[in-house]
Amino acid sequence: MGCLHTTESELLRLAQIDFKDSLLRLNLQELSSRLTQHPWVENARVQRDWSRKALIIEVKERTPQALILFEELYLVDPHGEVFKKADAKERMDFPVLTGLSQKEVTKKDPQAIELIRQALGLLEQMRQRKGLSAKQISEIHLSKQDGLTIFTIEGAIPIRLGTEAFAEKLDRLEKILPDLVAKAKDIEYVDLNYLTKAVVKMKAVNKGPSRKS
Repeated sequence: MGCLHTTESELLRLAQIDFKDSLLRLNLQELSSRLTQHPWVENARVQRDWSRKALIIEVKERTPQALILFEELYLVDPHGEVFKKADAKERMDFPVLTGLSQKEVTKKDPQAIELIRQALGLLEQMRQRKGLSAKQISEIHLSKQDGLTIFTIEGAIPIRLGTEAFAEKLDRLEKILPDLVAKAKDIEYVDLNYLTKAVVKMKAVNKGPSRKS
């Protein structure tokens, strides 16, 4: 079956195939449904091969695109499905989605699901760029009020992107990111929710209490 995250023994245990039954009596749809109970299985197809008197099982595994933080970290697939708790032994070098509750996502809250979809779309755009890369992003904060805010790995700079026109905003960000990183410790946030510019809010300088002479 050539899977990365599932084993043949796990799938056969889920399928609950009685090898004493004839091929004709097997309910293939029911077998497929049982196989998709495995968290890594996106879909499964089971076919009869009459020429060899065999059963062919084809499985498509999920591909993680991001992590999402509730009480613990979970994996998110390209369709925005939160499909399993992240395991320390699994690949973890994905941006982390924050800001949503597990209840909102489990209950399929429309705004929450749309924010996840937007975040995954943003990451896909960044993966296709030659300059700014998804690997430069540590976190995407999702807010029903403010949309998406990304945080850079270097300097942990909050960059507000809102909910639309990501391509144009990323174009602007690519041009100024090196300068932003160089000044990261002094930057409170960057706001790209303007037509042609980026607003950089600097941290207030604490001059300390004045001394009386």
